Amino acid sequence: MRKLCWLSLVLSSVMPVIHAAVTLPISQIPLALINPARPKVLIAVANSQSMDGNLSGAIMVGSGALSTSLGSLSSSSSPVSYTVPNGFTPPVQGANSSNTAPYTVTQLGQLVDNSDSRLNVAKAGIGAIIDAYLSTTDFALETYSTSNTTIYNTWVYYMSPTNSNFNFTNNPIDGNRYVTNPCYYYLFASPLVNQNCSSIASLYGASNLFFSSFMQIGASSDDANINDILYARSLASVFVTYNGPNPSTPYPPNFSIANYNVNNVFLSYRSVLPSFAGSFGTAPTNAGFVPFSNQVMYAQRGFGYGSSQSATSGNIIVPMTDLGANPSANSITNANNTFASFLKPETSNPSSNEIKALAGQSPMAGLMTRALTYLNTVGTSSSGSACTSKKYVILISDGLPTLDLNNRSWPPLGSAAAAGYNVSATFNTDGSLNTTNNQAVRDTITAIANLRKAGINTFIVGLGAGVNPLLNPQAAQTLKAMAVAGGTIDYYPATDPEALVDDLNNILVSVQSGSLSITSAAVGTIPVQQGNVAYQASFTSQDTPFLDWTGNLVAQSLDTSSGSPTVTTLWSASRLLDNLVAGSGWSNNRLIATWDPTFNRNTGRGVPFTWPRIDSTQRAQLNPQGSSRLDYLRGNTNEEVRRGGRWRNRSHILGDIVNSNPVFVGVPNSAYFSINGYSDFVTAQANRPGVLYVGANDGMLHAFDANTGRERFAFIPNAVFNNLSTLADTTYNQSHLYFVDGSPQAADVQFNDSSWHTLVVGGEGGGGNSIYALDVTNPAAINSENNLASTILWEYTETDLGLTYSEPEIAPINPTSTTTQRFAVFFGNGYNSANNKAVLYALDPETGALIRKMDLCALVANTCDVNKPQGLSSVAFGNKDGISGAGISQVYAGDLQGNLWSIDVSSSTPSQWQARVLFKARDKAGVIQPITTAPVVTLHPLYPRYQGLFVIFGTGQFLTVNDLTDTQTQTIYGVWDKPIGTRTFTRADLQSQTLSLIGLGVSGLNQDIILSTNNDIGWATQVGWYTDLLVGGQRINGSPQLLNGAVLTTLIT
Repeated sequence: MRKLCWLSLVLSSVMPVIHAAVTLPISQIPLALINPARPKVLIAVANSQSMDGNLSGAIMVGSGALSTSLGSLSSSSSPVSYTVPNGFTPPVQGANSSNTAPYTVTQLGQLVDNSDSRLNVAKAGIGAIIDAYLSTTDFALETYSTSNTTIYNTWVYYMSPTNSNFNFTNNPIDGNRYVTNPCYYYLFASPLVNQNCSSIASLYGASNLFFSSFMQIGASSDDANINDILYARSLASVFVTYNGPNPSTPYPPNFSIANYNVNNVFLSYRSVLPSFAGSFGTAPTNAGFVPFSNQVMYAQRGFGYGSSQSATSGNIIVPMTDLGANPSANSITNANNTFASFLKPETSNPSSNEIKALAGQSPMAGLMTRALTYLNTVGTSSSGSACTSKKYVILISDGLPTLDLNNRSWPPLGSAAAAGYNVSATFNTDGSLNTTNNQAVRDTITAIANLRKAGINTFIVGLGAGVNPLLNPQAAQTLKAMAVAGGTIDYYPATDPEALVDDLNNILVSVQSGSLSITSAAVGTIPVQQGNVAYQASFTSQDTPFLDWTGNLVAQSLDTSSGSPTVTTLWSASRLLDNLVAGSGWSNNRLIATWDPTFNRNTGRGVPFTWPRIDSTQRAQLNPQGSSRLDYLRGNTNEEVRRGGRWRNRSHILGDIVNSNPVFVGVPNSAYFSINGYSDFVTAQANRPGVLYVGANDGMLHAFDANTGRERFAFIPNAVFNNLSTLADTTYNQSHLYFVDGSPQAADVQFNDSSWHTLVVGGEGGGGNSIYALDVTNPAAINSENNLASTILWEYTETDLGLTYSEPEIAPINPTSTTTQRFAVFFGNGYNSANNKAVLYALDPETGALIRKMDLCALVANTCDVNKPQGLSSVAFGNKDGISGAGISQVYAGDLQGNLWSIDVSSSTPSQWQARVLFKARDKAGVIQPITTAPVVTLHPLYPRYQGLFVIFGTGQFLTVNDLTDTQTQTIYGVWDKPIGTRTFTRADLQSQTLSLIGLGVSGLNQDIILSTNNDIGWATQVGWYTDLLVGGQRINGSPQLLNGAVLTTLIT
């Protein structure tokens, strides 16, 4: 049996299954999830020693369990709450309103900062993502290749101010840097610390050292541009070095970069307190730094690992899983357990097998080189599947390459050491590397580029302060250059655990593209100071921790040079909505309304979505426990199972966004300036805030502020009430349904009183059989649920309206008045209507009143087969003169039986509108090709020599489980609608074109593309062209678009 694979393609042209039943068994689960192609993802963890640092930069204890010797430090050296000097940021969090900040735990009676290490945060995030995606994705795990593992004690170090010794005080001075004094109140500390600090007191004075809570410093090993720590076997818990350094600095002219390359850099101090025989010296770790201030104070933190590492390879610790197209629960559990043993928190046992932060250098080039050689041995299909799987690498690191392929060491770019040795880089406007004298960086980017040439994208996740663009811009630029080389545009900065999980989830959404989100990005311009922004909707069917259906809408900044989205997430609607409903916010902060169809003898009205205001039928549909279910739908989590209630647990409140494309509504910009009053309308709305409208399968059309991401309001169509109560059921995750799954559309319209308004219209897709309209002219005025209810203009349904897969569109029509432009909302009847027809509707946008209902099958006899599924798909408009903003003359739409309809709406009298079949889509064997997407309409390619409109459309259906195995060849057509034509055309009237696949290695683009030939068309006898898709079973996945004379579309393959 053939399995479905998703392939993201752009189809560019130089020009622009027979079903047994009348009703289509439309799937209520996204077909891409029923049998998706399984991508193969290698997660590479750069487990250098610095990964023991916490996310702010302080290298702590790897396991989250302190070594016993650390307990000898006085509690006063890290008190529960200490006064935060101006300019001093403590390791865990900033000061609160009383200017104090807490440490994290009590260990052996001592109060210490024991926040999670970067490595443990990374491992927890990897574990969560693998657990969530193993059912749809194969994974492998790689680390640095290391040997000779040794466990050490570790010390943080502080450097005295420039050309000065340490100063101790209780009165910090603004502009200076301070840390808590490790020897504060040392006489009350443990005997060992008492002894160490008593010795140190001979240098600073006992009273000064004992009573001073702060120590002035010049720099710390915790600084983002240093990010270092001392590794040693056995030294004093607290000690200070002085009378040095020798030589004066670790940089030229004392040491050259050639010395650094071969690890021949060493600085020493002649004196140490507490004293021991000989001088004390240090050499650089992979951070590249060696302290060289007048004095250096060391305070013990815990333990860490050290090892040697391979410069040219990595270690595949978990080979690529191969769970097959439909893995069993048992196989997923077994695979998860294999990963889990390596992803446990770091322990103090050198022989345990969890990933440890132990590599003394960062040989990323070797890591990526090994990734390529390994993935070349991994097949491109999963067991039991005919799908070709793409391969990906996710590199997680807290720093940069420090070891080249020739085993030479390099200081990380952006670090203090790199500045000292004049090691730097420059970057091109697109973020790619231009020049660098750091061979480790060059080798790594080359290795990543080699992966890309092999068709393997590499995602880069930068973890912690050391790669924070605000703290270390050179490091951030380097990671971006690595991402550009890997074909993923930008790196993902993760400065907290939640951001890491979000980043990994976003990456997996991108990896699975068609498997997890088949929505498009809507792009709108927001305030200039924020530049352009891309808004991307997505969903997951197994979110963590409850393995439920959730969705998200994120705002991402656009790269100013390329216009491509970066990985900088400006806001996440899912996270913001969770915050909005917290506590009593579900009741007090949200504005939600619905449509009451029974009001005023069934004329209907909008009402707040509250138990007292919805009508009796709606209450019955929500029962039993209807009031509690309604609160749940508003976002109340108090009655979820995890809190002792009865309703389904939700990982996030926002429901899955599967097929609904977000629409951006900002300042009016339609082509109606020649129409009375429109210019004044645009002026009046010049400061209208941008809002994004998108449907979700939580039963709502959501309106999100485009600038902040906060939900402004939501609307629940009456058409979804029949199934709305199931969202609260604990079995819902196993029986997903569509609700508001259609894409909303927005347009400016003139009402009958000549006033201008902006409307959002939409349907439910597979979730319902109605079309609704909201007046969103002034979203800022929607500040109560009563106000919101008043903006709901109408909700329309009737017998011949099926599932509203036909997206409504608004267009001007020929007016009957000289002062007011008339508009209409056009849409097809969708699929699975009660009477199995193809019907076109035109409604008044202001009132929802029917302007004209056209039963196309009845108007054109012998066109529709009553024994086959039928329904009209999405519409497109044309104006025979090509005048933008003028009344339309034609409406075009396809149907399930392969008919492309041309409806003449040029008359100002709707009863005189005429319909004809312009084209019958059939494959070369004469079998019907269904049309389920909207066409695109333009003037004839040789206009004005040839008058009339030119209609471009594709065929194919992706609605039922049977479509997964349908191998029929589908086609893209371009057909000329002659001004006085009455014929119905077929492929015999068209010139054939041929497609060819251009691989990414040849095209230089980020994905494969398909190009067509440009065979001449004999317009005297032919009316256009057609091109069959390359592979049986491919089909058009979205409405075509025109760009500079080319047809762009995407395929399912």
